[in-house]
Amino acid sequence: SIYLSQASIFTIYNRRNIYFVYSIKTMVKFLLHAIALLAAFQQVWVVDAKIDRDAHHAHRGTMKPYSPGPFGMAIESDEENVLEKGNPLMKQLPPDDPADKLGGKAICVQDVAAPKSAVWSQILDMDRYVGKVNKVKECNNYLVKDNSDGTMQVKTKMVLGVMPGYSYTNFYDHRFNKEKNSVTWSLDYEKTSDFDDVAGHWHVEDHPNKPGCSRVFYACDLKFKNALPKPIMNFLQKTALKQATAWVKKESEENPNASIPDQFIPTPVGEPQLTQ
Repeated sequence: SIYLSQASIFTIYNRRNIYFVYSIKTMVKFLLHAIALLAAFQQVWVVDAKIDRDAHHAHRGTMKPYSPGPFGMAIESDEENVLEKGNPLMKQLPPDDPADKLGGKAICVQDVAAPKSAVWSQILDMDRYVGKVNKVKECNNYLVKDNSDGTMQVKTKMVLGVMPGYSYTNFYDHRFNKEKNSVTWSLDYEKTSDFDDVAGHWHVEDHPNKPGCSRVFYACDLKFKNALPKPIMNFLQKTALKQATAWVKKESEENPNASIPDQFIPTPVGEPQLTQ
């Protein structure tokens, strides 16, 4: 016979002569976690159904935007070794406002064995992100046009499915500056997104030591409207950062002769501007 204290044991059952013992503390913790997840799922479904995506966002931007051009960060010798092995170099930085508990800054650097034109062909081809970029369920440009300053403006709707019950719809306003080899972006504040704010930056350089190769820099600062479960925060602020440069590396190296799509080549000053 086995003696078990009722104060410490919730239930026992026999399955193929193996006894499974669960403490009250463990079971209560599990049940509370399950209830929280169910409540979150319900909240996401109900809120999303009521959102008017064509309404203006709650603000016009609260995060500091990136400027196009080099990041200006030094790559140390030990970090060069990481890149040499084909691995991404990741740096997690605090938000601009130390009191901001819902934001975060992150930078990822990746070497790519393909020229800049091949890298840009992948980054700019947002209409084909689905199937290439992990967790992206929908991605479509709804505006592509020339700006008078020689840059290109690209507005994109993207739906990110992090895990069952957690799907985020956001509208992004990109600026492609070919002269400075950069794309910077924020939310499109003319529409309502699920993230509170975003500030992002792609920058592509010729590799400093390898002709015909590139070095890619990626940053995406996120601010959420509410605190999210830790697994989702980890994915959005860490895992997604690493995966962002990984897919670009893979696709660029498999298509090294690809070039920038014609629609993203700025129209020379003085000629009619393109709008899609």
